[in-house]
Amino acid sequence: MLDFRLITKKILKQIVLRLKILKLKNYTKSYNRPIVVDHHLKRYFKHAKLKRIGIIGDSVSFGLKSTINYGHYIQKVTGANVQNLAISGAHLTDNGVKSIFQQATRLNKCDLYIFQSTDDDWLANITIGNKHDTAKQSYLGAFYQTVLQLRRLNSQAKIIVLTTTYQTPVWGSVVRRTDLTHNKLGYNLHDYMAAVKKACVDLNIPCVDLMRSSLFTPSNSVFRAKYMPDGLHPNEEGHHIIALEIGKIYKKLI
Repeated sequence: MLDFRLITKKILKQIVLRLKILKLKNYTKSYNRPIVVDHHLKRYFKHAKLKRIGIIGDSVSFGLKSTINYGHYIQKVTGANVQNLAISGAHLTDNGVKSIFQQATRLNKCDLYIFQSTDDDWLANITIGNKHDTAKQSYLGAFYQTVLQLRRLNSQAKIIVLTTTYQTPVWGSVVRRTDLTHNKLGYNLHDYMAAVKKACVDLNIPCVDLMRSSLFTPSNSVFRAKYMPDGLHPNEEGHHIIALEIGKIYKKLI
């Protein structure tokens, strides 16, 4: 009787262990984004005939706090020459040489331009404005003028705009702000991104909306640890996510 109980207990332990192993395998298969992204990137850019790609933006496109950025992943699967002029802390409005507007003036003629909008104007209390403003006057004024500059460089080039992601920048365990924080003008980051998406519709430019909880949830500590450690800047795996979303849009364009 004792032997039967011991044998039964041993069998149950083996069953539980087997179930844990299967669960771990399924988790790895479901959440190992780099494998999934690389596979899909090759498919999305399969028929691409890209020779030059131009990127403008802020610290995210620059790849701050990551060894590689989304541009590197796209370059790997396309073989294109990538000119990344993104600068950390860049405003979209024309406040100097670092601005995204002025970055656009330094780009070469490319087949594809990736234009990342930024949160820095929101943080600097720059007005959203409208499309009739100059690049120095407002966020939207600079957005429209930047697109105009890209089209002057190559009227046949594809342009893809990126929104910002959700944000929960942290210092240790202290949350500095979120994307819902209002600036001195009473706007949160969603107000600026809503304006960007509306402008993209007006200009007939595809927009990669990265402000989706299915992509980035930096308020979740587990997500931050894996994809965005400081709650603001994507790491290597976070940039994989962005590269995949760009690939989906690019495939539709061609």
